Order: sequence, then structure tokens, then C-alpha cells
Amino acid sequence: MLDDLMTRIGAEVSGERALADVSAVSRFHRVQASPGLDAAADWLAGALERAGLAPVVEHVPGDGRTRCFGQLMPQGWACARASATLHDGTATTRLCDAAAVPLSVVLRSAEAHGRWPLMWLPRGNETEDYAGLDVRGRVLLTEADVHRAHRLGVVERGAAGLLVFGRRLLPGVRDADDELDAVNYTSFWWGEREPRGWGFVVAPRVGRALRERLADGATLELEVDLEARAFDTTIPLVSASLPGASAGRAEDVIVLSHLCHPAPCANDNASGVAANLETARALAALSGRGALPAFARGVHFLWMPEFTGTYAWLAAREGRANSLVAGLNLDMVGEDQSQCGSTFLLERPPHFLASFSETLVAEVRERAVRLGGGAAAGGGAVRLDDVPYSGGSDHSVLVDPGFGVPCPLLIQWPDRFYHSTHDTLDRCDPASLALAARCAAGYAAFLAAAGADDASWLLGQVEDEAARRSAAAAGSPERSRRERRRASHAVLSLARLDRENVAWRRRLEERAASLAPPVAPGAGPRAARDGHVPRRRLAAPLHYQRWLIDGYDALPAAERDAWRRLESGADSLAGAFELAWFACDGRRTVDEISALVADENGRDAGDAVGRFFGWTERLGASEWIGGGG
Repeated sequence: MLDDLMTRIGAEVSGERALADVSAVSRFHRVQASPGLDAAADWLAGALERAGLAPVVEHVPGDGRTRCFGQLMPQGWACARASATLHDGTATTRLCDAAAVPLSVVLRSAEAHGRWPLMWLPRGNETEDYAGLDVRGRVLLTEADVHRAHRLGVVERGAAGLLVFGRRLLPGVRDADDELDAVNYTSFWWGEREPRGWGFVVAPRVGRALRERLADGATLELEVDLEARAFDTTIPLVSASLPGASAGRAEDVIVLSHLCHPAPCANDNASGVAANLETARALAALSGRGALPAFARGVHFLWMPEFTGTYAWLAAREGRANSLVAGLNLDMVGEDQSQCGSTFLLERPPHFLASFSETLVAEVRERAVRLGGGAAAGGGAVRLDDVPYSGGSDHSVLVDPGFGVPCPLLIQWPDRFYHSTHDTLDRCDPASLALAARCAAGYAAFLAAAGADDASWLLGQVEDEAARRSAAAAGSPERSRRERRRASHAVLSLARLDRENVAWRRRLEERAASLAPPVAPGAGPRAARDGHVPRRRLAAPLHYQRWLIDGYDALPAAERDAWRRLESGADSLAGAFELAWFACDGRRTVDEISALVADENGRDAGDAVGRFFGWTERLGASEWIGGGG
């Protein structure tokens, strides 16, 4: 079935049409919980109607108080005007003007008017960075994290505000001296009771020049005129569906793409929005002409603010995740690879949460590349890769065991223009957009129509892939364990395609047991009873912005600082802690969880995993069972 599906889909998908949609979406300033996001949602609903689909727009609270599965829904924010003017003696220079460059103000800044001295703040993320400095009443020029500089410099030491030029570097693609004229996307994410402040953003070249002037002894001042407001609102979640024929069952395949991000942010993520829209458009057109096999399952398309919108959509209807057979996340899929330095990646979930979905996406992508001739913009073959889990987008919500929905990520990464004013339409490639839409449409249509024969075919593909990966891992006990565990989980997941078929499930269980790694001596139920076993009380991922976790401020300052330091810098354990949270099933000991994490990422986190669960227990997100903490 798959080859025939891909041929029909390939002829229907238009990369040029998707590029026009990227152009439309990237004109909106799509800040979460803002008028710009509302306008983008209205445009999208109209585009779906024009494609013959029936859009559904749900609204969820945007009040800075409501939590969905522990995630704080951001309060509404709108900026009427924001400018920052430099005074250097008698000379004045307009450094920032949000009307011309929306990214030149730190998003969610509070209102501010006045003129203050400018001061260079080296580093700024740690308390010791402020030793001997009098920052009161000054604007801090810094590359520090805006939340740390706000907390330590503004709230605790009385600075007036921030002028920042820090950004995330991407070694080999965006190094320290690359893209020096790009203004970086920078945002505050306020807690419920956090004292709010303001900031502006300049390009690295400008920030460095100001730093040098200050080092030479110049007296510089920043005049600020910032009119903004925070307000309670609602946040739109836009969706559309193609129904399935399963009577009495709601089993959908979901394709999702985050709609948010400030203007322009073309590849991130107007491209995912457009590719998802083109996927919906193509499948609706083919279905309407009777050119697709009958769908046993529905296909659901969702556009929402990143993370917060996915949590809110899942929370809006009890048990919503249970109706999902599988998903696919499209994020940053439109890159011109020659300009952006990107590769079209299939990101897999952690091996102990593996599913059939990754195998299917790989099969679909291979055929979709062939349909497009295999060429990238500027000539040469399209770059592809298959990578381990790193998270950072909405698939990480769905694959969490609290929801348990197989959901790989398709993404073009890395991107030298990421989160900056240089992420513009001219860096998008219609061929990349068409490739992503063909992949999403082929994946969704196959799963929607799959019957018993198709499920058996997919089982064969899963087993073939498992054999290839196991052969490549030969000679490494850690890799062999990982690949056997991955294969076992992937085989078992196929039961989702026919949940009521007892014989099918039994067949899968027998095959999965033969693939699974042997149980280590001393492991199992008794070890779980006698060891330190954490159990999650929160059936969702932890807020990745740790300071927004409910009750976080109640942790002693020293413990908050210890946690933050473990997740900071090049040696960050944030990824290891996320994997540990996924692996926490109420049966595994801390040592068993640590071993799973090491098998996934090759890194021994030592006693840090136990400390992590100690913190989550104090926050009420987990508890200790068995031997206690």
C-alpha cells in the first residue's frame, strides 16, 4: 500500500503553495497569548476552510495562573511601542525600535519610561558575577540569560533593566563570529508572582561595540520608551480532521506543528505550520476524489503554541491522548540546506519508549526523497540523518509515558539563522517543504488506512530494522542492550494498530520477549521493593523552565542553585534528567533508571539522578516507594 500512497501524494503536494503559506504566516508576530497569535490562528482557520476542511478553534486560558498537566499557561501580552535610544555625549542613536524589528524588545517586557546609565555586566548568571559591582539604577549590558540577569541584577540588586545580546551558538554552523548582525529572539517567561521587568535586544556586533566603548571609559545612557501591557486572555488551538470509519472508536493519527514564535521566524515554525497545512490540503483533496483507501482511523491536524498549547489541548478533554494511535511533529522543516547548514533529521524517542512509528517514518522518508528526485536547493543531494532523542519540541510531550503516544520528530537542524531576525522567507526551500508534507501525508494516510496485512508488513519492517541496528551494535554490550530493548518495545507498540485483537497481541508479546535483553542478575520485582524506587505523581513531563514548576520557589535557595548548575553549561544534565523522568515507572530503582539513561546517551550521571528525584519529591511531582528516598 505504501508505494501507491506515496505516488499519489507526491503528485498532489505543492512546495510552492506551502512556501506561499510560510510567507503569509511569517508576517504575523506570533507571540504566545498575543493579538498576533490570534490573527495567525484566524488566517489559518480561513486557509483550512478554503482547502475544504472544517477548522475547529478551541480556546484555553492565557492568564498566567492556569496550569495544564503542571504547565503554566502564559498571560496575554501586547506591546504598543518599544524603543531604546543611546545617548553618547551629545550624540544619539536609536538602538532598538520594535515597530521596525519586533525582536528588538525582550518579549513580555513590562512598561518602562526613563533614561538610565548603561553598564557592562560580564557573565551575569551567577551570584559571584555581581561581587563588587554597584548595578542599582543602571541598565545592564550583558550576554547573560535574561531570567538570571533579571533575578540577580534587577530584582535583588536594583538594576533598572537589561540590554542583551546573548544567543545560542551552534558549533560548526553558528559560531561566535557568525551572524553578528542578527537580533536574537529573547523572551521572559514570568511566574505567577514573579516581579516583572523589561529588556531590549541588540545584535552581537552592536553589543560588542557598546562593551568596548564602556571599557574605554565612555559614559553612555539608554533612554527607554516602552508601552506594553499584560492581560488575561484566551489562547487559540486550531485543528481540522479527516474522519475514519471505525464505528464507536476514536482512534486518530495526529500531525502537529507549533504556530507560535515572533516575526519573522519563517523556518521556526511557519514552515512546520505550512507543511502541516499542505499535508491536510493534499489528503483532503485526494480523499475527496476517492484516490485514497478508506480510512479506518481519523487523521487529526493540530496547530498550537509550542508546549503550552499541546498540554492545553490534551487537558481540554479527559483521556484525549488515549484516542491517539500515533503522531508526527513537524518543526522547522522548510530550510534551504545550503544556506542554513541543516540536515533533515528523523529524531527517535528514547530507546525504552521506541515504537513502530520511527520505522514507518524512515520508510516514508526514503520514498518521499525519491519522489522529489533527491535534490536539495542549490544542487546536491538532500542531507538526511537519523538521530537519538534530544527533545525540545512538542513530540516530547506526547511520547512521555503519561500520554504514551508514539510521535517522532521531523526537523531540519541545525540552522545558523535559528531564533533570529535572519530566519526569513528567503532561507526556506519549497523542495524541503514538499518533502516534509509528503512524509507527513504518507505517514498519516498509511496509519489511517492500515489493516491487518499492513500491520503485518510493518512488523516485518520493524524486525528488519531491528536486525540491522543490532548487527551494527555487535561488540558493544551497552549498544546491544539498547538495540534489543528498542526492538522489543517497537514490536509491542504495534498492538496499538489492533487493540482488541488478542491473537495479534499474543504474537507481538512472544516476538518482543524473544528480542528483549536478558534480565540482569538481581534485577526485577525484589530489587524494586528493596531499592530506592521513585514514582511519578505528575503524569506529564516536568516544566522544562524549572523556575515555573509549581512550588519551585519553596525549595531552599541552595538546592535550587544546585539543580540549576547541574543543568547549565556544556556538561548539562538536563537531557539526562528528562530521560530519567521518562524512565520512572514506579518499578525501576534509581540505579536501574540511571543505567537506562546511560544506555540511551552513553553518559553516567552518577548520583545526580537520585538528587533529581529528591527534588521532584519535595515539589510533590514524585514520591518514594519501596525502600524510600
